[in-house]
Amino acid sequence: MIDEAQIRQELPAQHQLGTWSHFTQSEWWQALRDARTSVLMLDYDGTLAPFTADRLRAKAYPGVPERLIRLARIRGIRFAILSGRPAKEVLGMLPDELKLEIWGSHGRERLFPNGCYETIPISPAQSRYLDEFEELVTRESFAFVLERKLGSLALHTRGLDVADAKRLYELAQSNYRSIALADKNAGLEWLRFDGGIEIRGTGRTKADAVTRILSEMPLGIPVAYLGDDHTDEDAFRVLQGRENAASVLVRAQPRETAAKWWIIPPTELLAFLDRYLDTQRERDHE
Repeated sequence: MIDEAQIRQELPAQHQLGTWSHFTQSEWWQALRDARTSVLMLDYDGTLAPFTADRLRAKAYPGVPERLIRLARIRGIRFAILSGRPAKEVLGMLPDELKLEIWGSHGRERLFPNGCYETIPISPAQSRYLDEFEELVTRESFAFVLERKLGSLALHTRGLDVADAKRLYELAQSNYRSIALADKNAGLEWLRFDGGIEIRGTGRTKADAVTRILSEMPLGIPVAYLGDDHTDEDAFRVLQGRENAASVLVRAQPRETAAKWWIIPPTELLAFLDRYLDTQRERDHE
């Protein structure tokens, strides 16, 4: 059993997070109950689904799909999943009957509930550098860990032994530094995630997706974003200072973050989804 009080005491004061028990008492839930429209944005890996060595078998926690389907059927909820994965790959992880908006590749892809699809490609130079990375890693017999996306190249170390993971990391880091030295305007950034490395073309993050979604909605409505990884920090920062916004870190252990609240999956994640559903039912039955 995790001692939430002890963990909160050990965190630096400027990064202390409200736990689920505190979140349940926040005024955000009353705002959600009073509103006719709300926005719910969720990351997938690490948030809705536990990490797995085989990323294509990353199934959502038991009980999550059923709750997502129920939420998606409620009128007035703008419901979206924002992921670093390709959007159509995320779609394949979800139940067939679940129709919702999916932003993939850190905001470079937008898949609408009706199947319409939009992309924001990287520049030719960024694409060329990612091609070089891919060729290098393939030559060194690491093709099996590669995941090429619209705007980035992910190298998955989960499942590798320590020696291979170290060799892959050093190989990628050396090439990244060489590119940075040769071209200060290469337009690439180095990201660590839980289980790997990602070399991403700059110019698009989850913050852009969140900003676009919110620009299409009325001001002041309740908004929630749930995520676990460092790429979700971009989204958390967009919500800082915004009225009726809840930024929620979903992890077994807390860390320094721009999020306001912290919940532990899967139990508190399910409790959040249930509370959201209950709040909507209470409002509709008035």
